Amino acid sequence: MSSPEKLLSAPESNSNPSLPDDLLLSCIARISRLYYPTFSLVSKSFQSLLASPELCKAGSLLDHTESCLYVCLQFLPFQTPRWFTLCRKPDHNLPYDTRNKNKKKSSGYVLAKVPSPHPPPVVISSLVAVGSDIYNISGYKSPSSFSIFDCISHTWREAPSLPIKLRTASAGVLDGKIYVVGSCKDGNTKSFKNTFVVFDTTTQVWDHVPSPYSGLKLNFKILCLDEKWHVGTKSDREVVAYNPKEGKWNPVESEMCSYRVSYGYCEIENVLYAVYMTQKGTSEFRWYDTEVGQWRKLEIVLPINLTRVRLVNYGGKMAVLWEEHFNYTEHDEKMIWCAVITLERGKNGEISGKVEWSDHVLTVPIICALQKVLVATI
Repeated sequence: MSSPEKLLSAPESNSNPSLPDDLLLSCIARISRLYYPTFSLVSKSFQSLLASPELCKAGSLLDHTESCLYVCLQFLPFQTPRWFTLCRKPDHNLPYDTRNKNKKKSSGYVLAKVPSPHPPPVVISSLVAVGSDIYNISGYKSPSSFSIFDCISHTWREAPSLPIKLRTASAGVLDGKIYVVGSCKDGNTKSFKNTFVVFDTTTQVWDHVPSPYSGLKLNFKILCLDEKWHVGTKSDREVVAYNPKEGKWNPVESEMCSYRVSYGYCEIENVLYAVYMTQKGTSEFRWYDTEVGQWRKLEIVLPINLTRVRLVNYGGKMAVLWEEHFNYTEHDEKMIWCAVITLERGKNGEISGKVEWSDHVLTVPIICALQKVLVATI
């Protein structure tokens, strides 16, 4: 099959082939979604096909699923969220990056803006992805609002609201269920209490989770590891974990909880990865699993100073995104960089990382902030 770039550069007489939609869907379903933004340039009918549920069904029949990376950027001071997705450049004649000192050829990856008009406000700590949907839980309303972004049609829809109004909220995913921890008013008093709820994405029903201990002070930073839901506390070295199968809370190995000092962390195949800022002001990758019981250094060759770094499980690999300011002070723009890391565990149990590719994928205004990176499975 010809590459998408060649299809786009075909003669004008063949640019609008009168093929049945079923045949077009069968052809497009065999192509990586990294090329979909390119195909959307062909015509409005192609745009409709790419956003149709029929295309997803065609992919399912072919047993073809794909991890798709989505990025949420916040444009200050107006707090307008904008969404982007990782894709391939339309032009197959990829230019050299003039800002790269080594003048290496571009990898061909860029962040393309997602055509989603009027996206709702987001709460970064409670944005999660389950399957082909991104869930946005927003507190401060009564009850808290809940919306879903369909990564196939790139449209937002309302979801069943939380049964309570949360003052703060943080969410994590475990076995297709969304666990949310937050605080809400304790009756008619001025104090707040911890609240735990869970949303079943299959039944679309909310339920309550029992609170671990009364008076426990949480930092509302959570993650899912070892089939448990971990919640950090405000004390320096304490984490509690909820086991859904047993319906019980238990304290967890204290060494793990140092992950909470980093906003760049993710879980891949039951291993926790994080980026830390060392005392020397450089960035360091580390990994942790419960079998080893301690943090280990992960050797990765990337720029030593990663600003506002975000990590995400990208189909079993680790995607790293970060900001880089231009060297010249007169610039009012900065660059968003992305790297994909292949992870491998050796015979000695150590994990090594290899940079598959690394590139500048987007230039944004200086007031823009890299907030959240999520991966949908489509």
